[in-house]
Amino acid sequence: MSLASVGGALIGEINLEQDDREEVLSRFVKPNKDILILSILGERPMCGYDLIKEIYRRYNVLLSQGAVYPILYSMVDDGILRSEYSRGNMRTKIYTLTPKGQEVMRRKIGKMVYALEYMLSFLKGSCSE
Repeated sequence: MSLASVGGALIGEINLEQDDREEVLSRFVKPNKDILILSILGERPMCGYDLIKEIYRRYNVLLSQGAVYPILYSMVDDGILRSEYSRGNMRTKIYTLTPKGQEVMRRKIGKMVYALEYMLSFLKGSCSE
């Protein structure tokens, strides 16, 4: 049974109000910023500002620069990301996953998927009773 099928079955039975959806997503996004940042940068390189906009577009959660940039700087220091100034704009850095970053991303996403599938397997049982 896949994460999507279990989660989809649970979500199909629950009608969340917009405020509740935003709260649930916020509670998920904020503690998992690093994984989401890696995942998005795994799709394409971008600057920090565009990353913040993309997280907002996908999850309707607005992260501050103070929440995102320290993570980016730390990942650069750890060799997970590479940063280069954008052509024609020496104020904008573009962040790209390194090979080490791609491996870290795969491992972190794998752990997250495992944890969510494990939790949903018990939650599904609780909802069906």
